[in-house]
Amino acid sequence: MSSYADVNIVSCNIGALTNDFRPLFKVPSGFGGITVLGASYITETAGTSTVELVDLGTAGTSIAGGTIFTGGSAVAVAGIPNAMTVDDGATVSEGHWVGVKEANTGTTGAITIVTLSYCMGK
Repeated sequence: MSSYADVNIVSCNIGALTNDFRPLFKVPSGFGGITVLGASYITETAGTSTVELVDLGTAGTSIAGGTIFTGGSAVAVAGIPNAMTVDDGATVSEGHWVGVKEANTGTTGAITIVTLSYCMGK
């Protein structure tokens, strides 16, 4: 027997970040928020950046809901996906912005792509 899951995947280039955050997308209203299933990032250059997935609240201008996922290794290897550590059952409320933050350990490369998988509802 198979089951149905509405899994969504989004990838965004966040560019270069140093101890800063950037909004990715706003969770749509009317579906009960999202459940984050997994996240990773990849960069074109080796470095010491650590990327975190964060809840930026309804305005998308500050870290309101805390860290959803933390970066894997503190050392990014060029061209190799760096899986983020999963906080089991991580959710983001409808109307909130999902964003990323470089955790003050370095600078992400100019081409740094964050990939996030999630399903609608909590």
